[in-house]
Parts: sequence; structure tokens; C-alpha cells
Amino acid sequence: AWVLMKTFDEVYETLPGTGWLSRDEAELLYRIASETTGQILEVGCYHGRSTCLLGAFGRPMLAFDKFAGFSDEDPSGDKTLAAFLDNLKTRELYNVVLVKVDFANWQVPAQSWYFGPVGLAYLDGDHSYSGTIIQIEKAIQAGAEVIAIHDVNDSGGGAMVKDAAISMLGCWDERVDRLAVWKRNKK
Repeated sequence: AWVLMKTFDEVYETLPGTGWLSRDEAELLYRIASETTGQILEVGCYHGRSTCLLGAFGRPMLAFDKFAGFSDEDPSGDKTLAAFLDNLKTRELYNVVLVKVDFANWQVPAQSWYFGPVGLAYLDGDHSYSGTIIQIEKAIQAGAEVIAIHDVNDSGGGAMVKDAAISMLGCWDERVDRLAVWKRNKK
């Protein structure tokens, strides 16, 4: 397991206020990340609330987000991207590499990544059924040991996320609020 010098509470107090990750969800995500090793992959960053939480481990991290088209107030995504980058810089999270593309268009390398194997994939990007399937397929292709998916709900877009995740991964191993976790390499 990865050793971290800061407690969850210490890291949580430093997170950006903007985002939809609740305290209980953040605590589960933090604990799950601490139980894995290797690179962290995140899909869907917004202002970086979860990115800052996961980036606090200091492990190599790839964060995917196209930023554009998320909201009517910022159709280009430029303001959202600026807030994301500012949040990383303020917290000195230089271990996070932003890949500004639609994750569905990303080609998973055939060989192991430059940074090494993926310990955790945190998926909170496309909330459609097919988009969730694609995210899970790519996380599996990347060799993710643990897959955590946000917005696993019984209504709205979350119902599609939930249905897609269960169809691909079966029932989750842990769930808090809208965050569900699947441990792929159970021992």
C-alpha cells in the first residue's frame, strides 16, 4: 500500500470548494487510493476537487477532461480549465498530467505506460450508458486494479451510469452515496 504523510482530514481541508464529491465519498476514494499502488487515472476533472484529493498521494496521475461543452456559462471550458490549473498549482500538485481530450478518443498504449501500472481509475466523465461503458473498457485496458465510479445513482443520468457499471463489472465491492468501487484483482 502507498504511504502518505497527511491524514484524510488534512488533505480534505485543502480541497477546492467547487465540485460534487461529498465528504463521505472523498473519504472512501482516499482510503481506496491509499490501498493501491501505481499510477492514478482520473476521467472528468471539473475544477479538480477529486484531482487534488488523489494528487495528494504524490503518485503519477493522468487526469482526462476535454473541459469544453460542460456548461452554458462556460461553453469553451476555458474558465473551468483555468480554475482546474490554478487549483493544482496552488496545491503544488506537479505529479498530475492533464490530458485535455475526450477520454473516449484516447488510445490506451499497448505496452505499459511510461509511469507504470494503473492502481486506481476514478471515472466521473461521460454519464451516458455508452460513455460509461467506454470509460470502463479503457480503464480495464489500462490494467486498473481498482475502478471507482462517481454518480452511481437510481435516477437521472446516474441510473445509466449504474446500469452500465453493473453490466460491465457486476455488483460493487463498496459504495458510499454516489461513489461505487470495484476491486478487480481480489485476493
